[in-house]
Amino acid sequence: MAIISKITKTHNYNMKGGVTFCEAEYNDYTYLGEKYVRIQTFGSNMRQERGKQSQVIHLNKDTARQLVEYLKESFDI
Repeated sequence: MAIISKITKTHNYNMKGGVTFCEAEYNDYTYLGEKYVRIQTFGSNMRQERGKQSQVIHLNKDTARQLVEYLKESFDI
């Protein structure tokens, strides 16, 4: 399990190749007395092993707050 400890916004991303769409699962849980959220993605239909877990991210309150601020800024919400 990898818990994200810090999120840094960069401005140098260029999309390469195509994109695929996948489904995700969201959970919240407590670990060692601290609350976390977990977002897990599953392989797209184009993947050889369809539906297999792809990525999992875990955020605590601090990193969730960072992500919310970046999302507000990016989407002007």
